[in-house]
Amino acid sequence: MKNRILCYLFLCRKKVLRHGLLCLVLLVQLFFPDVSFAQGSCTINAGGNEIICGSSTTLNASGGGSFSGGPEWFFVSGPVTPVIESPNSMSTNVTGMTNSGNYIFRVTRLCENGSTANSQVTITARPKPATFTAGPDITNICATVGTTSLSGVIPAGFTGQWRAENIYSRSRYSTTESGNSEFSDNTIAAPVFSLINKADHELDPAYLAILRITSLDGICSYEDTAVVRFIPNPVIKPQLDNYMCLDPDYVGPDPHYFYLESAPYFDTYFTGSAGTVASGTNVTLNVVSQPSGGNISFKNIDNQIVVLDGINVTGVYKFTLKVENDCGSYTTPEISYEFSGERPHAVTFQPSGHGAPEQLMIYYVSASGGEVHCSAKVGSTTPEVFYFSIHPSDQPDLISSVEPSGIIPPGGAPAVVVSGAGTYNRYATVTPPAGGWRVGTYKFSVYINNVDGSCGSVQDYYIHVSDGNRPNVSVPDQAVCYPGTGAVSATIPLPAVYKGVVNASYFQDFDGRYEFEVISQPAGSSDPEFTTDNLRLFTLSSTTISNLDKAGDYVFRITAKGYNSDVGPFLDQEYACSGTSLSSTFTIRVENLINANAGSDQDVSYETSASIAGNLPGTGTGHWSWVGYPAGATPSIVDPNTNLTTVNGMTKVGIYELEWTITSLYGGCVSKDRVQLISSAVLPVSIIVLEAARSGNTALLNWHTATETDNRGFEVERSTDGSSWQTIGFVSSKANGGNSSSRLTYSFIDNTPYNGVNYYRLKQVDMNGASEYTATRQLNFGNSSVTVKMYPNPAKSTVSLTGVEVGSVIRVEDALGKTVLTTVRTADLQSAGIINIAGLPRGIYMVVINSRGGDTITRKLIKD
Repeated sequence: MKNRILCYLFLCRKKVLRHGLLCLVLLVQLFFPDVSFAQGSCTINAGGNEIICGSSTTLNASGGGSFSGGPEWFFVSGPVTPVIESPNSMSTNVTGMTNSGNYIFRVTRLCENGSTANSQVTITARPKPATFTAGPDITNICATVGTTSLSGVIPAGFTGQWRAENIYSRSRYSTTESGNSEFSDNTIAAPVFSLINKADHELDPAYLAILRITSLDGICSYEDTAVVRFIPNPVIKPQLDNYMCLDPDYVGPDPHYFYLESAPYFDTYFTGSAGTVASGTNVTLNVVSQPSGGNISFKNIDNQIVVLDGINVTGVYKFTLKVENDCGSYTTPEISYEFSGERPHAVTFQPSGHGAPEQLMIYYVSASGGEVHCSAKVGSTTPEVFYFSIHPSDQPDLISSVEPSGIIPPGGAPAVVVSGAGTYNRYATVTPPAGGWRVGTYKFSVYINNVDGSCGSVQDYYIHVSDGNRPNVSVPDQAVCYPGTGAVSATIPLPAVYKGVVNASYFQDFDGRYEFEVISQPAGSSDPEFTTDNLRLFTLSSTTISNLDKAGDYVFRITAKGYNSDVGPFLDQEYACSGTSLSSTFTIRVENLINANAGSDQDVSYETSASIAGNLPGTGTGHWSWVGYPAGATPSIVDPNTNLTTVNGMTKVGIYELEWTITSLYGGCVSKDRVQLISSAVLPVSIIVLEAARSGNTALLNWHTATETDNRGFEVERSTDGSSWQTIGFVSSKANGGNSSSRLTYSFIDNTPYNGVNYYRLKQVDMNGASEYTATRQLNFGNSSVTVKMYPNPAKSTVSLTGVEVGSVIRVEDALGKTVLTTVRTADLQSAGIINIAGLPRGIYMVVINSRGGDTITRKLIKD
């Protein structure tokens, strides 16, 4: 490229090309090869290549110069023929790319001087496969069976992931819930989907079974849904004796209800639930008796709650419920429901003179209240007083009492005394246990009853003692990788969990969540999507923000809030005790991927150094690291953090493999590529194998070399213990001047080995005195009758050994003396020891057998 630029500039400067415009044309063509000129009269560009998750896109051409006619788009090649909707427009929609693959389009335009400008673009389409499905809906299985096989299809080129969402929970609470369901394997096309508890299903047994497929490159995802609606078990277990006093402050429908005692639970009201009439379950109420004027009827079952209608006079109502569906019919025992009238109104925990911030309402539901104290309260033995007042519509002689309840903080329960009986204004004096107040949340049940005892109510009051250790509500900035198309998600770590963690009582019953708000997002991006409230609770460690479909910065605000928007400022005071904030902003940086390229593999034989070249990391950072290298080598990378660098120390035969990693600026994208430096020969001396064998009463050593450089020869050393060595001979190099690139064979005979175990090794010595040792070999010259045979040899996959004693250790060493395989001869091998060498590369190996009696036998093995 550099030479071409210099050549073009030289021609223009020397006026060999005499028209300046033509020089400009040549230079533009050099740098922008996709832009075509027709004798300088006009240009056109088909736009950039694109990957799309779908079957349609918009092609946008641009151009300049003088035109004599409109543009024309052509389809060049692709898996199927698409439809170009407006082939004579610079911008046109293209549809019908229904098969995955590369689609090439060309745009042309006639220039004023009669020439034609043209350009082409490649669109890689990954449409939703026509064969993809989660399978048919399944609605005919009894919950008591509770198991069915799904029939999804995961097309080639995609991975799959199943998840379940309970239909009732979505409709009733707008929450994502998969309780009581499981997949046998959520990554296969046709798993078994089951209820965990079948007959006693503790949740309405209707689910969405959602299959999500993702292309192998992770870019494109699609979802399909199958409804799995099990038929409910009709054998419900109602509470048989029920007592109801109405709340006089209640405004709304369905004031009369009672609970099922235990599972099975199901819903008869919300669309798509398993227990609705439309889904095949019918519930009827049969009156046994009721007060005069009563007109009791069944309204619905709300999973655990049976809602009644027509209870308009006080008295006792007796009835049965009959549940019918395709899995059976069941009539309950007689149920008694006593309606005793109205209970007292709720007391207020903010009487005159004791409002916020001293006493707060609401703690978690209406009519609950409480107060917050900072950590200075810890250890204090001073009693705490909280105030409440009887509703003015009630008589002042209502009976009230207060008792500790719920989870008691460390140290034990406090004592409570209620004062003000017979008056509208009352107060509870709470004396802490021995040792004073502790960090935690003290819960109290406040009981209010009519004088005649007919009806009463209970409200909760909380005294919360903060530990003062809340940090600011914050999450770290995140970086995620954008592959160029589709949308990505980011997992957001939530602040450290403290509810119930500081101690079990801490903020008990308080329903808190984190709320997210978009502050800014990249231009043209879709709105980010957040999980449902139940997946952003204080008790969770992370949540997900999804639908991030453009590279750039998304800025969010996170805020700690009560689950109910009417909850009082308990959190405000909790964080005020720590001097910290409930809210902060953070950024999700969606970064473009830069693909790593480690360059081409190289043959580095007879070289100890080599240059490696990775591509530029752009705004990111690059780093070289080792994947592997031959045993005994100690190579180094001169500068592992630059794309152009040098590798030194390649002194052993084998493959030196490196990895070039590009990490984007904020770490969202990581791309890797590998390169191999292949050495088939190194200098100065390569000893391929050393063999040792008994020959009568002598030891025979054989070895050979592949290459030699400046090799003086080999000292032969012997030892009786493997640690103290003596030189027993020297064998000079056969190479001319100590240099050779051919195979040379050597041998040495020890005529006087010691009686017992002898160890042998070679010390290879260079002309300059440098030396290197071989692996050690062992021979036993004691009494031995061991005869070992090995076959076949050469071998490809397995080798059989006969004559090997049980308990013998068998090692396979490579040409460098490194043990690559070890096994022990066991009794269950019968007469032959079998070694599996299928995983070893081709080459020459030594099989070394160490018997329990001290014998060492070596055999040369050729792996074919």
